[in-house]
Amino acid sequence: MNQFDTVAIANLSDEERAQTMGELFKQLSSLSADQQMEALRPLIQDMAQRANDEEYFKLCQTNLTLAAALPDAQLKPFLANRMKASASLPAELTKRDMQHVQEAISKVDSTVREKITRNM
Repeated sequence: MNQFDTVAIANLSDEERAQTMGELFKQLSSLSADQQMEALRPLIQDMAQRANDEEYFKLCQTNLTLAAALPDAQLKPFLANRMKASASLPAELTKRDMQHVQEAISKVDSTVREKITRNM
């Protein structure tokens, strides 16, 4: 899988960020569940360590919107793998990640929020 600089991606325009993260989602969709988790872990860790609150929020919001476009059969395991990857990080990074994910869920479009929460 290609290397991604999460902070640089967070600072792209909304359109460029969505396009770049869309490419990442395509790469992830071709991986097994274990491979997805292993690929997500360093990305989440990088965000939790390097991104400021605004960057983190923008990236979470974009990712939730993209994830909500997946069919439920793909979304549910993707969200589970993302949560496992986050939970495998040191506690302070997991806590920061979950805070930003929850904030983004609370602020995205209601249709995105409903689909994400239904599949968590």
